[in-house]
Parts: sequence; C-alpha cells; structure tokens
Amino acid sequence: MKITGLLLFMLAIIPLTSNARNISDVKLDEIIKANENSPELILNGASLRKTYMVIDTYVGGLYLENKSHNEQDILERDEHRRMLFHVLLRKVSARKVAQALKDALVINITKEEQERLKPDINQFLSMFKGRLKQGDEVNIDYIPGSGTQVIIGGVSKGVVPGKQFADALLSVWVGENPVGSSFKQDILGN
Repeated sequence: MKITGLLLFMLAIIPLTSNARNISDVKLDEIIKANENSPELILNGASLRKTYMVIDTYVGGLYLENKSHNEQDILERDEHRRMLFHVLLRKVSARKVAQALKDALVINITKEEQERLKPDINQFLSMFKGRLKQGDEVNIDYIPGSGTQVIIGGVSKGVVPGKQFADALLSVWVGENPVGSSFKQDILGN
C-alpha cells in the first residue's frame, strides 16, 4: 500500500512527456497530419522570429516526414513538408508579409532562378490578401507531385505547381541568407 502511494506521489511530481513544444506561448504539436492523405509529419525544429531584434513577429516550425539537421538533405528529398508560422503581431497586412517573404526569397536564389520563378512568385504573392492578426497561422506545404499549397487561417489559397518553387521558398528559412541564423539553426533542430 505504501509503495502504491509513493508511486502515485512520484507520478504527480514528475512532469509527463509532452506532445507539444511551446515557444512564446504558442503550442506546436510534435506530430501532425497536414491532411487526410498526407503522411505524419514530425516537428523538426521551431523558433521565435524577431524583427529589429526586439519585435516578436512569428513562431515558425518546420515539419518533415523524416527529421534532418541538414538543409541540403531536406531540399533534395521529395517528401511532404510544412513550414508553419504563427503570427504574433497584433495585426499586419497580408501583402506586407508576402512582400517580406519575397524579399527574403530573392536574396537566396540567383537572378536566373528569379526570372524562371517569376510567374510562381507572383502567384504566391497573390494568395496573400487582407490582414493577418495575432494568432493566425500560415501553413506552406510542399506536396510531392503537386507543389506548394498555401493555407492561411485554415483556408487553402491555392497551389503553386512544382518542387522548384517549394525549394526556393524554403530557402527563406534554411538558405544561405536565412531570415535569421539562429532561427535557421533552431528549425533545423541544431
């Protein structure tokens, strides 16, 4: 009887393992299913994005079918992946977010890639309309054989076809000139 009581007491004071990671009060599930047809995706890493080193902008998370700490490995795989970002700003123009993504994208790809991807970049930018507010979530899924699906606030905004654009867009976070070097290391799980 004493052993049972001691075991119950120990269980009460020992934290149980969690199925989620919390960053700046944002809960990111460790395992998700992007949709009913997708495989399970594992949280590879997550981070807080600050602008001007003081403004909490968003919490980002990279979900992969198979974890990896190497950006080249991630980009070479033809597997489902999701880059999620959870908005922390009170409100921001969706166009402003899209423009910031475009600015970060073009410094990570060559001029030739920019020209070749121009229609894809324009299609992607057109998906961002209205305002985003604190708590909104943007999911950017690469779906093998299809392309880059953008989901804003739970609503699919469309798909940019092909893998080339998906890889270029992911370079915003894991490329040679990421939005932040510590952000890159965090989402790579390093």
